[in-house]
Amino acid sequence: MSRSTSSEASGRDNGTVPASELAGDPVNLDEVRVAKLGRKIDRAPELLQSNPVSLTATGEQLSVPVVSKLSDELTLGRRTVNEVFHSSSSRPLERGVPLAAASGGEGIYRLRTGWACQFRDWSTDRRIIVDVYLPGDVIGLDTILRTQRSEQVVTLTSGTIEMIPAQDVLTKLFADRLAALYIARLLCQRQRRVERYLAAVSSLDARSRLAMMMLDFYTRLRRRRLLTGLVYDLPLTQLQIGNYLGLTVVHVNRILRALRDEQIVNLEKHCVTILDLSRLTGLAQTAMASPSAYIAEHALREVANL
Repeated sequence: MSRSTSSEASGRDNGTVPASELAGDPVNLDEVRVAKLGRKIDRAPELLQSNPVSLTATGEQLSVPVVSKLSDELTLGRRTVNEVFHSSSSRPLERGVPLAAASGGEGIYRLRTGWACQFRDWSTDRRIIVDVYLPGDVIGLDTILRTQRSEQVVTLTSGTIEMIPAQDVLTKLFADRLAALYIARLLCQRQRRVERYLAAVSSLDARSRLAMMMLDFYTRLRRRRLLTGLVYDLPLTQLQIGNYLGLTVVHVNRILRALRDEQIVNLEKHCVTILDLSRLTGLAQTAMASPSAYIAEHALREVANL
């Protein structure tokens, strides 16, 4: 028996779900695995109390038991959120429709298919795009917390949404500790994305901004297994790209032609083809996060479904 197989078998004996299983779709966890995760989470305080060292992160090394416990809890929380979304009826949407008008009430949404964007009207002739939502993204969590209006989110393509009414969010999700933990994780992810966007617009040149945007969309789609190659559809026009990155249409067009001529990336008829992923990554690269934060992000990435 191989070392990995032996360790996984030992993990099952201790009521631990192997990492290879956690990498799968958490929605399809059977009841036995859920029960194992629940027992592991219930026993975690007792186990950690007997080994206080595992509660701390010394230097740049993050505690593996803490990351493992959080991974399990996020998996269960995500499962609960998915179940509530799946119990709601899906709604088809046309392109250019505000989510508030489509839903007829307050709540949170998940894009099953299609793209959407959040905007601000900067002036009477310009609409600034501040975030772009891809299939699988949850929208409106800040609306529930009364910090954002849902009518400022519109669809970029036709698609389908699932909606959880505001009252159900409060009673079914926020009241559930693990579901609330997963929602907090989603809010943190979006906050980090917005911070990266603001940093890029304020400090990067036009080439780096475009590279960051195209790499961000590629990475998010790939992590959700919505593409396998280096090609994806981008429903943004050059005007919308400019409104998202703080550039003029002329500047966007010029940089896109330069990136194509340099065989880095090509955008043609709303189709992005990454020609050189390493060079595109180099253009988009910004300051590296601390090693400990990187370790935590890497460990939780699959179960949190960025």
